[in-house]
Amino acid sequence: MDKISVFCELLIEANKSTNLVSKNDEQKLMTRHVADSLKFAEFLTLNSQLSTLNSKWADIGSGAGFPAIPLCIHLPQVKFYAIEPRKKRCEFLNHVKQKLDLRNFEIIQRKSETCGLKSMDFVSCRAVGSLEEDFDRAKKILKPNGQFLTVKSKRIVDELRKKNDKLLKKAKIWEYRLPQEELEYAMIRISILSL
Repeated sequence: MDKISVFCELLIEANKSTNLVSKNDEQKLMTRHVADSLKFAEFLTLNSQLSTLNSKWADIGSGAGFPAIPLCIHLPQVKFYAIEPRKKRCEFLNHVKQKLDLRNFEIIQRKSETCGLKSMDFVSCRAVGSLEEDFDRAKKILKPNGQFLTVKSKRIVDELRKKNDKLLKKAKIWEYRLPQEELEYAMIRISILSL
């Protein structure tokens, strides 16, 4: 928790000059962004999917470092790659990496389509695009038995269910709430093997 607290302090300080998170979210970094980030590890653990020894995890559109940095701190045995095309955000991520001595964390300043990664065990993203768009990006860098993980609002998942979405039918879904949040969320896991 010490490193996560320092990360939040660094983010609030950097947010004064670079728009990393909404000003409204600064007061609820722990309850909203950190808690949401750690749900990725909780979901995989609950489903006995987290074999972390020598695992490689890419996070697409890492932005301010969610979920990559909280997961990197929580799972030091996993190698994390933050894929982020925006220079100022990458500078912030590099600053955090140095300040927290995150040896299992690499930053790639590119779009996922040109990041050069392959054979990832896990690929995650939060608030990047539609489920189909996110999965299309992820599958290009996942290994054959890799896992794609994303978070969407429960409302979006319900809409996809009504449309009988083919991709969603192959997914494992876990609905949850965060402390002090009104919205309900859904963690979605799609295994390449299930396709």
